[in-house]
Amino acid sequence: MKFIKGALFGAAVALLFAPKSGKETREDISKKFNEKKEMANDYASMAKGKSEEVSHAASEASENIKITLAKTAQDLKEQLHSASEDIKSEAVNASEDLKSTTKQAANDVSKEVDKASNKSNSNNNTNH
Repeated sequence: MKFIKGALFGAAVALLFAPKSGKETREDISKKFNEKKEMANDYASMAKGKSEEVSHAASEASENIKITLAKTAQDLKEQLHSASEDIKSEAVNASEDLKSTTKQAANDVSKEVDKASNKSNSNNNTNH
């Protein structure tokens, strides 16, 4: 805007000091003023158009970000649910394995105790 004002002022000063009649000078000033005014209107229209483009692009980008965030949140929720189910399943399997191993160990210990008891009894019977 400063450029346009400066250009208008410069044109007006140049025309005032030019060796022309008053009427010609006024016409030249009016003509230059109208040209600069039209040029300023063109710049304003271009700026408005660019502003609308940027606004539309920003709005579209904002909407895309919202959609992406919502999708990412849903994906994370599904992954967490799946991981939770996997952990539950693994815990159940580990519990069953532990029960089975504990039962087997108890049976093995019981057999060893019986063997030791039988061996002790047979040693006691031979000593008498």
